[in-house]
Amino acid sequence: MSLHGNPATTSADRLANLAPGQSLPPEAVLRALSRVAPEFPDSTPEGVASLYLAPRDLGHWSESRDPELREWYRFAAPVIDGPGGDALLKSDTGLAVFRAGERGLAVIPPFPVGESLVGGEWEEAPLRRLLTTDYTVGVVLLRLGRYLVAVFQGTKPVVTKTDTRYVKGKHHAGGTSQLRFKRIREGQMRKLFDEACGVVSDRFQPHERELDYILLGGERMTLSGFLKVCPYLQRRQDIILDRRLNIRDPKHDTLETVAGLLRQSRVWAIVP
Repeated sequence: MSLHGNPATTSADRLANLAPGQSLPPEAVLRALSRVAPEFPDSTPEGVASLYLAPRDLGHWSESRDPELREWYRFAAPVIDGPGGDALLKSDTGLAVFRAGERGLAVIPPFPVGESLVGGEWEEAPLRRLLTTDYTVGVVLLRLGRYLVAVFQGTKPVVTKTDTRYVKGKHHAGGTSQLRFKRIREGQMRKLFDEACGVVSDRFQPHERELDYILLGGERMTLSGFLKVCPYLQRRQDIILDRRLNIRDPKHDTLETVAGLLRQSRVWAIVP
């Protein structure tokens, strides 16, 4: 959905037109933020503020007895209780909320908020850093039959590897034939998982010291099975983020798309 809109449309209208939980690149997030409140070069108007919650603090937000945090929760409640709003409380990258009166923007950033900031003035700098810092990110995209492994420094891929391994499709017959087919398919899946895990280890280990985060993409059940049998990723579970990259076909020519997805945030407009 475009954030530009009709020139005759007000900033408030364009903000309200954001779909709940919409994924936006950095420049679109900042444009949406500019529609919450005007620039204030001399002083911050009353009622304009921002909140940052690190992942470790976000989980306790709804239960907090701190008056200021409770007021922020009241302010964000319409989107938390709305479509997809439960993601705001489950984010493993924390949360940023910006407010101007009763209008605002809630942002799940692409990478974790490092420090909670409560009760401060309007402060965009921490969010801008999360949107623009050149993190080193390992990426694993996996579907049955194909995988892509890459290391990105910022939006630049410095290591890539793609490959295919045949895995049988679904079988609709019954009886002994179906059981035999299932065993063969499971064996092919395990070979794919083992091969992909070996590539992940080989490609990630030279960058292990500077690797900030790991992001996965693909069908959730396939990824779940893969994570159970990949020792390298089990050891690095602490830096694997929960969000999944929405790439249907992990091929080399999707690297540019992946680079864009790495810095996308999810946003919710808070409008009266």
